Amino acid sequence: MENKQPLIILVDDNPTNLMNGINVLSEKYNIFTAPSAKKMFTLLEKHHPDLILLDIEMPEMNGYEAIKILKEKSETRDIPVIFLTGKSDTNDELDGLNLGAIDYITKPFVPALLLKRIEVHLLVESQQRELEYYNNNLRKAFSTYVSGDVVEDVMGDPSRLQLGGSKRNMTALFTDIRNFSTISEKLDPEHLVKLLNIYLSGLSDIILEQKGTIDKYEGDAIIAFFGAPLDLPDHALRTCTTAVMMKYKEQEINTYLLENNLSSVPLFTRMGINTGDMVVGNMGSERKMNYTIMGNAVNLAARLEGVNKHFKSRILITGETLKAAGDTLITRRLRKVRVVGINMPVQAYELLDIKGKAADKTLEIVELFNRAREIFENRDWAGAEAAFEAVLKLDADDGPAQTFRDWSAEFRRTPPAADWDGMLTLSEK
Repeated sequence: MENKQPLIILVDDNPTNLMNGINVLSEKYNIFTAPSAKKMFTLLEKHHPDLILLDIEMPEMNGYEAIKILKEKSETRDIPVIFLTGKSDTNDELDGLNLGAIDYITKPFVPALLLKRIEVHLLVESQQRELEYYNNNLRKAFSTYVSGDVVEDVMGDPSRLQLGGSKRNMTALFTDIRNFSTISEKLDPEHLVKLLNIYLSGLSDIILEQKGTIDKYEGDAIIAFFGAPLDLPDHALRTCTTAVMMKYKEQEINTYLLENNLSSVPLFTRMGINTGDMVVGNMGSERKMNYTIMGNAVNLAARLEGVNKHFKSRILITGETLKAAGDTLITRRLRKVRVVGINMPVQAYELLDIKGKAADKTLEIVELFNRAREIFENRDWAGAEAAFEAVLKLDADDGPAQTFRDWSAEFRRTPPAADWDGMLTLSEK
């Protein structure tokens, strides 16, 4: 099948010039003619040409006035214009090019030269359109896998598509759904995929809105980080804000899932957050690479996500994150933990909300819990057990209060050694 011939509109008030143009151009191009600029605009209401050949000296509206209007209108500004005119002064040519013309050809013209220049310009325009189409579609496709900021970073500097990384202070976020394997066993594949898409889309949108980068999905788990490729001085606060917003979003998702019988139980997301020096960049091989993060600080965030099940908590952050995020968070201190693979113990804090947004009940629970924890740390096990029971009267589902109450009851029956330092040492991830 032959390619469709490009369409050219030739604009000239001289009938002889129009006929000469048709004779020269019609073998290679579809030609529409207009004896004035106004007639050209009438043609443009029905046709979108690949090129306009525009005379300058015409009555009613000259070529300079016409191209200004063409470039002001969104529907015509991208149509390439070549001035084909008897005005041969250098200043005239400069004026034409400054107004947006891609070329300036004087009459009388050499037919072969005119054809060649049109051919070259149309080829360049076609290649630019193809490149723009390719870039737009590449950006769109790439954005379905990674953060849009990563896409723009790479598109702006393709040299970044090389193996290697750099060290940055950032914040990592790991999420996972409690007992998801049990939930998924009760669903057929179609409903499972629908549930995951609803859940992951809802939470991922929040990460991207807060300028985070989604590293990867691992089943129901999300791994993300803040601080690259965009340099975010407030990356710790953004991550914590994201986690709190995800907690509220999960409530909306659970309402939808339960109402539509997509899950028999509410989803409960556990999150681990840590701030520190990490290596970020393209890891893998030349043929398959992943823009990701590595380092001890990353591993700690991953371990904290798992520590939640020991405290029955939802969002755990480290002291480094708490310090970097400032005083806008509502948290409660739990116990120091020593996680698998990391020798240095870390103080765990549960992130509950953002100041100014938390309910009064949440603030009251935090106050009561902190008092109970002090009693626990002073080894008054009976007093601690009673104090945590008081917390549970406000919220019977408060996981950390349940856990500390049970520890208090256990230590009341079997007290720890005299040199016990309150550390929770874990033997599993």
